[in-house]
Amino acid sequence: MWYNVVIMGSKTTPDDKRSHLEFIQGVINRLSSNTFLFKGWSITIIGAVFTTMIATNNNDFLWLILGIVLMFWVIDAYYLMLERGYRRLYKQVAKTSSEKIDYGMNIGQFIKFSAWLEALRRPVLLLFYGVILMIIIGIIIHNNFDINLIIMRK
Repeated sequence: MWYNVVIMGSKTTPDDKRSHLEFIQGVINRLSSNTFLFKGWSITIIGAVFTTMIATNNNDFLWLILGIVLMFWVIDAYYLMLERGYRRLYKQVAKTSSEKIDYGMNIGQFIKFSAWLEALRRPVLLLFYGVILMIIIGIIIHNNFDINLIIMRK
C-alpha cells in the first residue's frame, strides 16, 4: 500500500479503480486472443503434418501429430487458467472499494496446479482437442492393429 501514496500522492478515486479494471480487462482480452491463436496454429500445424504423412505414406507422423495435439492442449489450458485468474482478480477488484485496492496485477492467489487441471477439462478444450485426439488415436489403432482378426476371433 505504501506505493499508492508515493505514486498517487493522495487518496485514490473511483476513476483510479476504473482505470485499474481497464488494465485487467486488457490482459483478459490479450489472453483470450492468444487462446484463439493457439487453436488456429494447432489446426494449421496438424493439417500440415497430416498432409506430409499422406504424401510420404509414413504413418509414423501420427505420433508427431499426437504430441502436437497434447502440447497445444497443455499450453492452451495454461493460458485459459491465467485468463480465469485475471477474471477472478477483476471480480475481486470490482467488489472492493477504491480506497482498499492495492492496484496490483498479481494473480498468484488464483493460480494453482488444480486450476490448471481444471482448465484442461473445460468443455471448450475437451471438445476441440479431445475430438482431434480421439481421431488420431483411432487412426493409430486402425493402422497398428488388424481389427478384422480381432472381430473374427469372437
